[in-house]
Amino acid sequence: MTRYRILLTITGMIFALLVSCGEEQADQQAYSEPVSVKTMTVEVQPAQLSSSYAGSVEALEKVRLSTRISGWVDAIHVAEGDAVRKGAVLVSLRNQDLKAKLAQAQAAIQEAEVYYANMEKNLKRTESLFAQQAATQKELEDMQAAFASAKSGRERAYQMKNEVEEYLQYALLKAPFDGIVTRKYVEVGDLANPGQPIIEVENIRQAKIVAKVPEREISQLQLGMPVSIEVSARGKSATLLTGAVDQIVPAADPMSRQFEIKVLVDNPGGQLKSGMFARIALKKAGDSTIFIPASAIFRRGQLEGVYIADDQNRAVLRWVRSGADFGNQTEILSGLNPGDRLIISKVDNLSDGQPVEVSP
Repeated sequence: MTRYRILLTITGMIFALLVSCGEEQADQQAYSEPVSVKTMTVEVQPAQLSSSYAGSVEALEKVRLSTRISGWVDAIHVAEGDAVRKGAVLVSLRNQDLKAKLAQAQAAIQEAEVYYANMEKNLKRTESLFAQQAATQKELEDMQAAFASAKSGRERAYQMKNEVEEYLQYALLKAPFDGIVTRKYVEVGDLANPGQPIIEVENIRQAKIVAKVPEREISQLQLGMPVSIEVSARGKSATLLTGAVDQIVPAADPMSRQFEIKVLVDNPGGQLKSGMFARIALKKAGDSTIFIPASAIFRRGQLEGVYIADDQNRAVLRWVRSGADFGNQTEILSGLNPGDRLIISKVDNLSDGQPVEVSP
């Protein structure tokens, strides 16, 4: 009985061996025709990472004009939204009292000029008499003092005129640069006081996008870096613009631990308005990594695989772990090594161990 069991065991082992050999011969028969594929050599490349941040649009220049004098608003020459040129008068304050003081200053100048001219003649006459010993030293000194006083009086009259003219300038609020009127704070008849905002003007030829960047990423940013900007307004499609990093504030917000950056962008058509929401995207240099064509990766459920060609020109299966996608390129975190010959064509038609013919 024992001899019978031993005979059955030996017979089973022989049968299994024959079946295995038959399958191997069948596989070799199936792989007898190599598949023509294309390959690429796996290399480590520097990564170009892209990050986006939310921000808001602000005017490059914005001023709130005010005055140094008290006065009633006499006229407002512009409306909110009007484009203005540098030097254009925007608001006029009532200035009749200043004009009266200017007339008085001009009259004082005329009087001082006459007195100065008279004293100048008298001084020259006294100097001539003194040279002829017809005038005493004291008479000469008295005339020199009178002339100096006349000269000072004339200078004082001119300074008074300049002062009144300066105050008159405060009665006329002018645009400091080419821009657009964004807000007015007074109406005709209101009393304007020193330091009180009267009208607001913004420079719309250029704008800046102000955004917050986490502290772990701020070291990767540099001044002048190109930036893609997407601005969406209600009821309108997104506007795509390009700009550059203009400023990186060196101190972080102590609460959020974020740094503020400012991106400068041209705005010739005035598409960007203050307060708009914007999203900026920056490309930064990251660590070196492996990138392969996304089409070279196949999936089996949750697994991701690729084929490489070994030294015997056979397709060898490698399970990999992918990272971020960059267009038609995918980052590979593990499973491939530099120098591997990655098969990049006909991956869906391959099996592990299948002969391949690498075409140029």
